[in-house]
Order: sequence, then structure tokens, then C-alpha cells
Amino acid sequence: MDVERFIAARRPQWQQLEELLATADKVPEWELGAERIQELVRLYRLACSDLNQARSATANPALLGYLNELAARGYRFVYRGGGRRQPAREAVRRFFAFELPAAFRRERRLVLAAAAALLLGVAVGFAAVLEDPRNGRDLVPAQFFTESPRERVARIESEEERIDTVEKALYFGASLYTHNIKVALLAFSLGALTILGGYWLLFYNGVVLGAVAGLYLLDGVQLFFLAWVGPHGALELPAIVFAGAAGLVAGKALWLPGRLSRGAALRRALPSLWAMLLGAALILVVAGLIEGSFSQMTAKAVPYALKVGAAAALFAALVVYLFATRRSEP
Repeated sequence: MDVERFIAARRPQWQQLEELLATADKVPEWELGAERIQELVRLYRLACSDLNQARSATANPALLGYLNELAARGYRFVYRGGGRRQPAREAVRRFFAFELPAAFRRERRLVLAAAAALLLGVAVGFAAVLEDPRNGRDLVPAQFFTESPRERVARIESEEERIDTVEKALYFGASLYTHNIKVALLAFSLGALTILGGYWLLFYNGVVLGAVAGLYLLDGVQLFFLAWVGPHGALELPAIVFAGAAGLVAGKALWLPGRLSRGAALRRALPSLWAMLLGAALILVVAGLIEGSFSQMTAKAVPYALKVGAAAALFAALVVYLFATRRSEP
């Protein structure tokens, strides 16, 4: 073996390994990052291979000593126990700042597919009611027909504020987000177990929403509808879509794993699944608190325009948070 040529060819890899090991000595593993750790392990294995090759081809003490030391440093890093653990506060910050949004971006195609199912249902329900208002009674649950939309608006706006204390808001909000989480879990379960069932539930909920919106439009109180539903709906509806999309991720792994086994496909999908479900649950809790307080306020307390503006701002903030790439993201 030509030792000089061997050293010239391998030296860049050795130097890169040295730099990574020097960095690893200064910072905890979680700050080093997965990509650099994987690269370090790869370079360590190459250095071990180079050491074996050098031993069989030369007795050069400088080269063998250098590679022995380099391989030993790599060994201590790769096989050391545990390492410095990421502080709990930093782990939480990292999860919400990077890992949670990254999960939604990884699965954005299925998120868009779930959103399309809901929006298609909205369009169908809305068009059906505009075509014939009597379709509303077939599409919307019976409890919505105790009074006309205009009568309901007149009654609500003439009464005292229903939610006038923090205790009432918390109690009402708790009942709302408990119900919404059940709907989200049903969307997830149907998507995971049947795929098509998840799409159907999202579509059906969209039909009901579209039909109700159509009834309020025909009665001339569409602004009330937007102000009443918008603030919490800007979070609640996306959260249900996210839960349905998480079900589709699980369903795809179960029923359409491709070349992977079902177990391998589920293991690959698991990081996205639990992050999406946790995110959807937290968003629903916030939506329930808003629905139990701010959404219930009449025009006497909060103008309709302000409530609609708040709904638009909440939706925009949610989309930016989950789907906009961050420059500082590791």
C-alpha cells in the first residue's frame, strides 16, 4: 500500500471526525443533533476500517498511533452510557418549537386530503340548502330547528350575557372541549381502522356545517354566524381535521404499508402520530375555552367585526406556526 496516497485520500474524513468529536466534547448530545451524530458514527466506522487496513499494510508508528487515538475517541463517544440528557424545559421548548410543527409538515399531504374532505362537505351542505331550504331539516340535527336563525339571533342579542364569570366560562369550555376531543378521537379511529371512514366522518361534519351556514345566510344573519362560530371554529375545525389526518397516517401504515411490514410502517409513522394527536388535543382545549367565553359574547360586549378579525388572526397564526419553515430549525 502506498502510505502517502492512503493518508492523502483519508485525511479529510479523519479531520472531519476530529472536528465532530471536539464539538461533541463541548455540547450535550441533544444539541449536537441527530444528523451530526449519525455522521460521527459513520466516520468512526470508516476510521476503524482505515486502522485495520493500516495495521495490515504498514508499521508506521505515527499513522497507527494517530488512528488508534482517533478510533478510541470515537469508541468512547459511540458506546458511552447515556450521555448528557436534555433538560426537561429545553425538551418541551424544542418539541413545541420544532418537533410538533415538523410532524404536521411531514404529513401535510394527508392533512390537505383531510381538509379537502371537510371542505367538500361544507360545499355540498351549503349548496343543498341554497337550492332548497327544506334540505336543511334533512341535513342538520333536529335540535337546531327549535327556532329560525333570525329568531335565535334576536333572542341572544336581547338577553343578558350568558357567560359573565370565569367559573361559567371554564365549566362551559370544559364540557365543549371534552365533546370535541371525542369527535376528534372518532375521526382518528375511523381513519386508522378503515381510511374511508375517516374521510366520510370529515365530509359529514362538513355537510352539517355548510348546511347551517346556508340557513343563516338565507335568514340574513350570516355575520352573526361568522362572529359566533369563527373565534373557536378557527382552531376547532383544523384540530378535528388534524386528528382525522393522524388517523389517515395510521391507516396508511396499517393497510398500505408498501414494501415495509405493518410493524415497520407503524414504527415509522409513530413520531408523527403522537405529535399530531397531542397537538390536536391541545388546540381543542384552547378552542373549547374560547368557545366557552369569547365566542359567547354578544355584539353588546364585542362587535362582530372584532370577533371575525380575531378568528382570521387565530387561523393565520395556527397555519404559520404549523406549516411555515423556521430558519433556526435544526
